Amino acid sequence: MGHFTTKGKLFREGTDLSSFGSLDVTVTAAGTTVEQTAPPSLPDANGVSRSFLYWDTGRRITGKRKIRWTFNHPTNWSEWPAAAYYGIPPTGPGTTARVIVDAHWVSTGPINPTPIDGPGSTFVNAPGGTPVAWPGDGNDHVVRTQWGAATIHAKDHLQRSIGDPLLDFSSWQQLVYGGDATGYFEENDDDIVSGVGVTGIANSTSPFFSVPQNNSSFLMAAYVVPAKPGIDIFVKLIELIRAHDLGKFIDKGDPSPEDIIRLKLISESLDVVRGGTVTDFDAFEGLLGAAKKMQSAELRRTIAGTRATLLRGQAVLKTLEAMAKKTTPRK
Repeated sequence: MGHFTTKGKLFREGTDLSSFGSLDVTVTAAGTTVEQTAPPSLPDANGVSRSFLYWDTGRRITGKRKIRWTFNHPTNWSEWPAAAYYGIPPTGPGTTARVIVDAHWVSTGPINPTPIDGPGSTFVNAPGGTPVAWPGDGNDHVVRTQWGAATIHAKDHLQRSIGDPLLDFSSWQQLVYGGDATGYFEENDDDIVSGVGVTGIANSTSPFFSVPQNNSSFLMAAYVVPAKPGIDIFVKLIELIRAHDLGKFIDKGDPSPEDIIRLKLISESLDVVRGGTVTDFDAFEGLLGAAKKMQSAELRRTIAGTRATLLRGQAVLKTLEAMAKKTTPRK
């Protein structure tokens, strides 16, 4: 079973918003659906009105106020927290023709480093080059747009502080105070594997976001902990691959022998990555064993398929060799 909870939180403080109607649900059955619509505004402990900004669904962020979670694999995770963030809209002349950019660590909260990749972005500075569009007003979270459109590129990776994990970019979200009341955002646990826990989804949108000239916007860049498959993922995959007896004749409709060779080579590669012992059953010997029971046409198809596999392997090998030359050995 899984334990699902929701909370309201203050942006950017990250503290709980007690006026939010929190949920606490124990999910026992596959196919369970949980829905919640965040109010457009709520008072904080001091009575100050806070406007809805975004949901951290536990895997992604969205500006929609209504979320629908569908849990098809509640036995694969134990704790699933989600949070709705509420902030105070900025006011004053310093908000016009400016893009405010922030970052959020999914399942954790707002983080301070700017997500803007300056060299990968395009900005238009004032005539003569000063003032610059970015950092706008000396703030690396601000982009000025009065002199031209901006295309902002999110950093591929971001780290809250030394000792924290290096996060992967997940998505850009253009936020509006009060939120988006149309439709709903769908979240699920379909690709969560037992033993790994709830994982964020990397690269769910393009890392580029364009803003027209003289426009103002509030952009949030979401970042997630890189997915690190648990050892059980490798074990299950390898067991599945090795379930095929390469010496048996493959009936029509089953994977062809050359397809199983590809899977076997993946299996051996996974063994190497895991630091384990590579199985002593040779994939190519298995192919020869299967070939003894093939007809002429099947042999020709197998030869063509195996040749294609070897050519792809050569291309991959060249890429690996190039990567090895660029990699600094660990001390």
